[in-house]
Amino acid sequence: MESSFKPKLDSNYSYYVLSVLLVVYIFNFLDRQIIAILANDIREDLGISLSDLGFLYGTAFAIFYSIVGIPLAKLADTWHRNYLISGGVAIWSLMTAASGLMRSFVGLAICRIGVGIGESSASPAAYSLLSDYFSTNVKTTVYSIYSSGIYIGGGIGIFLGGWIADSWNNIYPIAEQAPFQLAGWQIAFISVGLPGLLIALLVLTIKEPIRGHSEGIKIEKEERPFFEAGKVLSGILPISSLVSLVYKKEKSPEIYYQIFMTFGVISLFTIMSYLTGDLLQWGAFGLGLFTLLSWIQTVKLNDPIAFSLGFKSKTIIFSMIGFPLISFMGYAVSAFLPAYFIETFEVTKTIAGRNLGLQSAIFGFFGLLTGGLFSDYLRKKYLNGRIYVGIFAVVTSPISIILALQSKDLFTFYVFHIIWSYVSTLWVGLCVATVTDMVLPRMRAMISAFWILMASVVGLSLGPYSIGKLADYFISLDYSSANSISYSIQIWCSVFIISLIALILAAKYLPEEENSKVERARLLGEQI
Repeated sequence: MESSFKPKLDSNYSYYVLSVLLVVYIFNFLDRQIIAILANDIREDLGISLSDLGFLYGTAFAIFYSIVGIPLAKLADTWHRNYLISGGVAIWSLMTAASGLMRSFVGLAICRIGVGIGESSASPAAYSLLSDYFSTNVKTTVYSIYSSGIYIGGGIGIFLGGWIADSWNNIYPIAEQAPFQLAGWQIAFISVGLPGLLIALLVLTIKEPIRGHSEGIKIEKEERPFFEAGKVLSGILPISSLVSLVYKKEKSPEIYYQIFMTFGVISLFTIMSYLTGDLLQWGAFGLGLFTLLSWIQTVKLNDPIAFSLGFKSKTIIFSMIGFPLISFMGYAVSAFLPAYFIETFEVTKTIAGRNLGLQSAIFGFFGLLTGGLFSDYLRKKYLNGRIYVGIFAVVTSPISIILALQSKDLFTFYVFHIIWSYVSTLWVGLCVATVTDMVLPRMRAMISAFWILMASVVGLSLGPYSIGKLADYFISLDYSSANSISYSIQIWCSVFIISLIALILAAKYLPEEENSKVERARLLGEQI
């Protein structure tokens, strides 16, 4: 049954909804980030490389997160968003707990895939829900508060993960003598995964609001939401997408594009696998890239108005280049900095998790909050106010992380790590607010999914792996693991240059495109 609940915008209940969704996002990143503090133990027990760890942290999770996220974004635009988020929380919590039972690289990779599938349900539905509970005046701040779950959850994850693993290993220094022969890193996965089932129940207390009411735009009810989501999935997967085009008797250029795209992705997979020897990495990345391109084609064929507003917007395109490249480095640093810190300063996982975790959680939260508040303030004076804050983050982030990695003592490292934690989070909330403001309400979950896809395919699947792969090269030259990670991160900071150029170009086109979006939609046939 379609909801008839019309909440008062910016009310106390609105902030209750925001609080619940923030808790969801905290658990989302707690379960996702915990692997970083456990990296050295996992690497030793399973006998894997740094690039393998990058695959587990990023690619195995990100690609299936992206693929399943596309039909779930469609479902978020047409079905009960509270039910969707609750089911996803239950799935990823169970798969996180199951990670603790794995004793092989392949088994852990499968669980990480499961975590990615579960977590793909959350953000598109959450962003859509929040847009119906809050007014435009506070949207960036609200999105920033929600997005702070990234850093609060990540900080708590590495703190709890390190403390649980160290505590277990101190009690049972020989894993064979521990209950069920479980090592500390396995117990950590189990301990943080199972409580998520209670959060899944908490989400069901959120009331589903009338979609689009916050802007007075009526959204037509979708009679078969799961069928439509299934159509979206079949239209983006290899082979089924081509079959779907032929069955629908689409025009030849669309079929040729699909064939050309397939061979292009296969060629990329073949070349990169040959050059690196990493079949799993490039097979998964190729699948994710194919899905992204195929999905864009599907949107073009099924919803040409949404395609025109979303994928022909220069502002959105440049934003989707600039911001994901920041996440490329953000995810990479999150994946490997704990391991670097533990080896460089010879501290325990508990100390590393506590100090790095608290710094990331506290200053990451304030960075997101400041970024949101300052963006909303500048937005009142300049349409490009959000982009200006993003540009500031792009300029200051590489300086702070490079200085942190070159620090010779703990105090100096902490100072620059705190600065990194703050400035590298300023942009997160404003990115989503920027791109969702460029489209109509019925397209918000779709464009949020596009952002998640780009952040996943470009940022999460390539960032940790690339840093790990270059670090493996330095290790082959007899550098220590810590120095190898440090050199790799510093070299890859060069991607911030591309990000800066892209955001400057986004700022150039944003004012005109945002002011004309409704008129352009009407000209394309949208009934507004």
